[in-house]
Amino acid sequence: LDAHKGTFYPSEECSICLDVLTDPVSTPCGHNFCKTCLTQYWDNSQHCHCPFCKEKFTKRPELKTNTTLREVVDHVKKKNGLFKPEILCDVCTGVKQKALKSCLNCGATFCESHLELHTVGNLRKHKIIDPVENPQAYLCQKHERPLELFCRDDQVCVCLFCTEGDHKNHNTVPIDKESGERKTQLVKTQMEVQQMIQDRLKKIKDIKHSVELRKKAAEKQAEVLIKELEQEITKLKRRDTELEQLSHTEDHLHLLQVSDPLSAQ
Repeated sequence: LDAHKGTFYPSEECSICLDVLTDPVSTPCGHNFCKTCLTQYWDNSQHCHCPFCKEKFTKRPELKTNTTLREVVDHVKKKNGLFKPEILCDVCTGVKQKALKSCLNCGATFCESHLELHTVGNLRKHKIIDPVENPQAYLCQKHERPLELFCRDDQVCVCLFCTEGDHKNHNTVPIDKESGERKTQLVKTQMEVQQMIQDRLKKIKDIKHSVELRKKAAEKQAEVLIKELEQEITKLKRRDTELEQLSHTEDHLHLLQVSDPLSAQ
């Protein structure tokens, strides 16, 4: 994470959204993800496997919140000032209750009791999403309708009315599908980056190993040369002693009989 966001261990980050874990769940292989991220990832995948290590599961695992990890992550978030404030109901007049959902058509957020109105009549057709601080940001500025589609031609989020106007006949898909594919690509890219890191770490290891081998070979060669030089020094010292003795001898006959007394060897 960025420095201004605080410090987190890899086990506290989701490798799909690359952010701090929210409602963390664990796969059978031991990797952690946001529950929503992993659910969407599997919904958009042909095979059920771990997004991180690619281990395949014959049966889609039941996702249960890792309460211990959630407590740890929440503690770290609070410590680093990242804990998001609780979103409250826009309709409550007294003590505002915790929001359960946001309605993009109404541009408001509702608690469980006030959301009941959206279970009857025409309100059932409204676009309901998980609670957000600013539902208006999820509406088309031109038509004031929910941004439900993504235009791949223009790379922008659009509403249904946009597909009848500026984006008519364009290649559009549901935003959750585009988001799921983007996240899948992010995981793939991240895996590639991690592989590149491993490749470079291996190169560093190989270089260090090569240097170590050359160092040992050089040391061995140096030891041989040093041993030879030390042997030569020993012989020369003996010769030096002999020459010293001869230079002070009074035995003229012995001095003349010594073989090649002027030679250094």
